[in-house]
Amino acid sequence: MNQKLSVKQSRLIAVLAGALIISIAVSVFFYSRQDGQDSAFLSQNLSAVPDHTAALSELFGIPDSGGKVRISANELSSIWFEQSFSLGNDEFHVIFTKTQEIDPQSGAIVKAHAQGVKVGAITYKRIDSQWQAVSKQPKFGDFGEWGDVPEVKQAEILQLSPENIAFMLDAGGGMGGFFESGKALFAYSKNSWRDLGYVQTDADNSGACDEAPSDEGGSMPCWRYTGTISIVPGENAEYPDLLITRTGTESGENGVSIVPAKNVTYVFNGEKYVDASKL
Repeated sequence: MNQKLSVKQSRLIAVLAGALIISIAVSVFFYSRQDGQDSAFLSQNLSAVPDHTAALSELFGIPDSGGKVRISANELSSIWFEQSFSLGNDEFHVIFTKTQEIDPQSGAIVKAHAQGVKVGAITYKRIDSQWQAVSKQPKFGDFGEWGDVPEVKQAEILQLSPENIAFMLDAGGGMGGFFESGKALFAYSKNSWRDLGYVQTDADNSGACDEAPSDEGGSMPCWRYTGTISIVPGENAEYPDLLITRTGTESGENGVSIVPAKNVTYVFNGEKYVDASKL
């Protein structure tokens, strides 16, 4: 009798043990699945960026209407581009806007060679896994021509100091066969953007020169140089000097000869960067 009871007990223990194992496995499966879902959901939340509609409304205090807001009788504002960046241990996301001048009657954009736009920005900082607006600047700088600005997908970033970065945007133009290009600088420091002006890096006279100068004279030889921007120590720790290292040739002083291109330094004058050789 005791032997038979012992067998039954053994079988019962085996059944209970199997059930326990299955229960634990199911619990682990659902826990892992739920944990994975939560992680994916959290990742999506962390990667989400501020909404454009809310950004325009928050920056200008006017409800967004189709991605554009009319902030005055002759001004129309819309999203230009956005980008995430880090400064120190903090993460930021900026949405730049462009305010274009329009004809009050027709609503058409005013287009002229020297007609740019007013650049604005609303900047968010990641705080406790959420984006919170820390800076609202409807207008802080000027950029562009013909009533608009070029498309920007990703701006280059230049670290000016541990607490100051600059977005570098392609800029330039030409006239009379002479062309130049460089970078427009928008700097962010202490929760504020500022327009640092334009730094020229490249130039050429391809539209006005002769590839094969005539022996009779009166021709203009071709020249061209390209340049790169780097930081050099200066008196201003927050806005250090910028060295433009140029490669190629440039026009000589007499305008009809070419010489090796010279490096130049841009310095901060309290408002913007300027070519030190022209001070």
